[in-house]
Amino acid sequence: MLQQTGQTIKTFSTVLKRIADNIMITDPRGVIEYVNPAFEATTGYSSQEAVSQTPKILRSGQHGASYYKKLWETILAGQVFRATTTNKKKNGDIYYADQTISPVQDERGEILCFVSVWKGKDITERIMAEEKLNYEKMKLEQVLGIEAGLHSILDLNKLIDFVVEKTCEVLEAETCSVMFIDHESGELCIKGHRGIEESLLGENPLKMGDGIVSLIEHHHKAKIDGHSSHKHSSRIDGALYQSETFLSVPIELKDHLLGIINVSHKKGKHGDVFTDLDLKILFMIVRQVRIAIENAKLYRELKYISMTDALTGIYNYRYLTQTLDYEVVRSKRYGRNLSFLMIDIDQLKSYNDTFGHLEGDKLLKTVVKVIKQNVRTTDVVCRYAGDEFVVILPETDLSQARITAEKIRTKISELPAQHPISVSVGLAQGNDQTDRHDLIRRADSHLYAAKQKGRNQISG
Repeated sequence: MLQQTGQTIKTFSTVLKRIADNIMITDPRGVIEYVNPAFEATTGYSSQEAVSQTPKILRSGQHGASYYKKLWETILAGQVFRATTTNKKKNGDIYYADQTISPVQDERGEILCFVSVWKGKDITERIMAEEKLNYEKMKLEQVLGIEAGLHSILDLNKLIDFVVEKTCEVLEAETCSVMFIDHESGELCIKGHRGIEESLLGENPLKMGDGIVSLIEHHHKAKIDGHSSHKHSSRIDGALYQSETFLSVPIELKDHLLGIINVSHKKGKHGDVFTDLDLKILFMIVRQVRIAIENAKLYRELKYISMTDALTGIYNYRYLTQTLDYEVVRSKRYGRNLSFLMIDIDQLKSYNDTFGHLEGDKLLKTVVKVIKQNVRTTDVVCRYAGDEFVVILPETDLSQARITAEKIRTKISELPAQHPISVSVGLAQGNDQTDRHDLIRRADSHLYAAKQKGRNQISG
């Protein structure tokens, strides 16, 4: 039978050479016995290299065992197998072929050989175009999913965490940060991030006018940097983006610059360089973030009365419990530090008895003003009860919290007043076992210790 196959190939070899289609003939065992010039041109294998090999030399690894099982079952049954096959050239490049494998049988029905034919025109461009369209469709569907999720979130911190997580997922990036501008200090504050070392947060914060911040501040345009020589402009809060490309897009609300979303370290199956599609997607995400922030702001205005203390204007106990619960969960999930201050005005009752409750109320407002002036915009100040206030310090360890507490204590002790004013402060830091009740209990215990030691002190 093999001799008969060879004679058949020899007889038609002149004709086969002239055919523009790629042709490969194998014996019944699958050993290549002939390839035509079109095959050589497409695959890069010469006739001498291909003959006596098997079609496995063309395998790309993108078809599973079930594909080849079906192929052999079909052709061994004397039927024609048709499929779009993903093959690999000699140099490793992938190409696609609309392939037909036909069994050639003798008069008794015995298989003499298999003839594999695919068009001479490479369909790789068409397949890749289809894959690109499918990829873009998938990405746009992911963005629509983000849009749906954003509109259900009315808490700003939760919204930021959601944006960071989903942006990394859709853009296949390892690093993302959402930064908002503190217009009083002129600094960018990281409100949420992924992939930035905690030790780098807060070091050498970016000022308006620095590098990429200046670009976005003055032009309100996205920056896509694909050159290693520009890496200096990708410094984000002390951390260098080490990848070749990063994206930064401004967050604006009614022509007012709120902040920036930065994305870096792309690690996707389609490469490690951001594309125009990635930039388009990030713009779409930011557009939805703007809408969600505005909605969240309107919602906060509606619930402002129920969440704030009427006298001091800061958040009340109800808001404290909700926010502290959230920050505890957040610190555990992302492995971030969380500290908590409890502040009590020393001998406020005596002050009220001496100067009256109206003066006492003025003192409360003054103390609150000092506290707010000496914490970050990311910290949360609440009235706990009476003359007690608390500060939630996300992404802050105990030593950093102690520095903040000392600034507050010192500034209050220096207040010009009719009577010397001082505060006592209790500190607590969260851990893996912490819940809201535990943080409050420990801070309150340390506050009591500070009072017992003579007041105007910090304990914890």
